[in-house]
Amino acid sequence: MIETERTREEAFVAAVRECRHRLFRVALSILRSPEDAEDAVSEATEAAWKALPRVREPERLDTYLTRCTVNAARKLYRKRKKAEPVAENAEMIPEADSGAPVSEYVSGLKEKYRTPLILKFQENLREEDIAEILHVPRGTVSARITRALRMLRIELEEEEP
Repeated sequence: MIETERTREEAFVAAVRECRHRLFRVALSILRSPEDAEDAVSEATEAAWKALPRVREPERLDTYLTRCTVNAARKLYRKRKKAEPVAENAEMIPEADSGAPVSEYVSGLKEKYRTPLILKFQENLREEDIAEILHVPRGTVSARITRALRMLRIELEEEEP
């Protein structure tokens, strides 16, 4: 347990540095725009910093930051959707092989399937953590991942010559 405010602040800075790339990838999976993803990560980091004194489990700051990022990205997505259509980005997942059909199919999934899939397989998070981040039951996470994999399998099988 973190005891002093200074130690808590240092842990926060370390957590942000450690998981900043993951936060960006998660926001990008929702927003599909690198600029919007950066905005969401910034908003999420600021919100988490303001809430830091109220964080009950400081040792799980990375999970909390990811949850804040998902919330900020969804909020920004709704705001952008009302104002203008979100730009589609075929290379949604950074560090993925842009020529790989799988990344193209993943980018085509609805956000509710795409985000848990990315958190599970790209970010290597446990389903319990994904459920906490997305504010849904663990069974819902499992079902969405299973459904997403099934949709990807069907799409890939249709592509086979």
